[in-house]
Amino acid sequence: MKYAPIAALSFIGLLTSVAGAQQSQPSSTAELRAEIDALRARLDQLDETTAERNRIEFSGDLRYRHETINDDAAPGRNRHRIRARINLGAELGDDLTVGITLATGGSNPVSGNQSLDGGFTRKDIGFDRAFFAWDINEELTLEGGKFGNPMFRPGGNHLIFDSDLNTEGLALSYDGGGNGVFANIGGFWVEERSGGNDAILYALQGGYRMMIGNGATLRVGGSVYNYQDTQGFIPFYLGNPQGNTLDGFGNLATDYDLVELFAQVDLEAGGEPLRLFFDYVENTEANNFETGFALGFRWRSASNPGDWELGWSYEDLEADAVIATFTDSDFGGGGTDAKGHILRGAYRLRDNVRLNGTYFINERGEAAGNPRDYDRLQLDINFMF
Repeated sequence: MKYAPIAALSFIGLLTSVAGAQQSQPSSTAELRAEIDALRARLDQLDETTAERNRIEFSGDLRYRHETINDDAAPGRNRHRIRARINLGAELGDDLTVGITLATGGSNPVSGNQSLDGGFTRKDIGFDRAFFAWDINEELTLEGGKFGNPMFRPGGNHLIFDSDLNTEGLALSYDGGGNGVFANIGGFWVEERSGGNDAILYALQGGYRMMIGNGATLRVGGSVYNYQDTQGFIPFYLGNPQGNTLDGFGNLATDYDLVELFAQVDLEAGGEPLRLFFDYVENTEANNFETGFALGFRWRSASNPGDWELGWSYEDLEADAVIATFTDSDFGGGGTDAKGHILRGAYRLRDNVRLNGTYFINERGEAAGNPRDYDRLQLDINFMF
């Protein structure tokens, strides 16, 4: 509809040209038909230009959240928060896409949330993604820039990476489709240091997807995440360890070379989709508090109006199992050194409106010598466009 004025002007131009042709009394009907054909060709060209313009797409979402936090070490909190994202994508051909995402949340790498406070001040917004994606062939895709994390996360869980984390660098993904191998490899720039070695994350993941009977699908695999130059440097993003162990100078006390094993099963239970998952990670460079695991399920899917879903997971993430900066920003208050349950529910109110509820029943601070209970309730309404 946004190109209707252009089409209308072109149609008016066509009528004007025909009228002019009639007034000039062309020498033959054939000449008049030739002029009309030429104008039709111009309209066809306009249609092709419009089609090209339609290859640029906008989308986005808005989430409004009420949150209640009860931490034994701090007064209870109640707050309202928003997250807004706007995506622009452009197809530069059948095999090449570029995209940009603007989002709230300021510079936080694992959260787009913005609290409603500060005396009605304006909220921060920045580039959340700026990337290209090149489909080399039907199986291989190369991505570069700042883009969505390409690594498979079993159950969509946040054991190693928060779902809001967008990686920066280059990644190559292979997907054999159906039953077969899938793999991801990436080189991600974490921190460029003018006075020392850069922190780079090298990631390699491989897995296999197979049918195991009665329509069930099994995915199994493993990953290796090798961080260069973490030990002896301050924690990423604001220097907050968020559970990681520090040395006597406020720097990270260990390197982080992570090994992950995972499995995910998709099947039906009671005629509804059921997903089961397990995820395990170990930091081979740490001597204590070096492991983490998560397991859980999601039953049903709130994908259509009137649909609902339920989920549960249990997670135990020790202090130095992963880089705390990049893991779940909500579980245990964010970071590592936490364990406990996560209960989830969702209901699809309309095609583009979804209600979510999440309840964290956690314990935190064991490695820090300050064990305590931590509960967090989130009630969301999500609008997609």
